[in-house]
Amino acid sequence: MSQAPFFKKISSGAEVDLITYVKEYINAHPDTEIMIGCDSQNYSESTIYAIVVAMYKKGKGAHLLYRRWKTVREPSRSNRLLTEVWNAIETAEWIRENGLPRPTWIDIDLNPDQRYKSNEVFRQAVGMVEGMGYRVRYKTMDPMITYAADHLIKL
Repeated sequence: MSQAPFFKKISSGAEVDLITYVKEYINAHPDTEIMIGCDSQNYSESTIYAIVVAMYKKGKGAHLLYRRWKTVREPSRSNRLLTEVWNAIETAEWIRENGLPRPTWIDIDLNPDQRYKSNEVFRQAVGMVEGMGYRVRYKTMDPMITYAADHLIKL
């Protein structure tokens, strides 16, 4: 990431520095896994993107941080979907490059079923995530972090 954007706590909306916050959280809860989810949606003249970083404690749930932003509308569905996936990868890389554990999963909001429009970039997106060394979850695999991202783009 060229610039360190602030993330917000989903519980309060308070802004936090992602790296500092996650480091402190993991120090307090060493059994935590990091997961990242993404989503986007076109509205009127804008495209809204959301990235969620979840600190997941097995059997205890997840603590969520998010970044939501609006850009000029991306007219191409393929470009929009690949941009959301790339933003998730970029966030995972930023986390890893700052000395934090590698995220366990990157959840993408794409469907492997050819009947759905998001399938047009499905294989390419999975290849991007796996090619960067991350495990990927997608629709039909219960990508729970994308549900949070989906909620955020609809605010």
